[in-house]
Amino acid sequence: MFEFYKNWMEFFFAVLMILGILIALLAPSAAISYVIISLSGIFAGRLIYERRHKIQLPYFMIIVGFVIGYLLGVYYGSRRVVIVLFVLGAVAGYKLYEKGVLKDVRF
Repeated sequence: MFEFYKNWMEFFFAVLMILGILIALLAPSAAISYVIISLSGIFAGRLIYERRHKIQLPYFMIIVGFVIGYLLGVYYGSRRVVIVLFVLGAVAGYKLYEKGVLKDVRF
């Protein structure tokens, strides 16, 4: 029996891996693939920044699930470039939130 509260990380890992494959397959060119993965990296940097003083491993695993899915689905462009752009986007997103250039707006 599936117990969500025990297996939520694995569930979201699989969901985001499938979502990553679908998004990568829908990208019509390498340039759009690179923009999508760069923006995904920025969002990942924000999540890592937000969770910097709390438990992080499940969130890293979920992010890795998305990246693996995206790498499996990317048809146009280089997989190495995708990885580099994701990491650069994550670092840039983290630093932009850390310095206060980007701010989180919560209602």
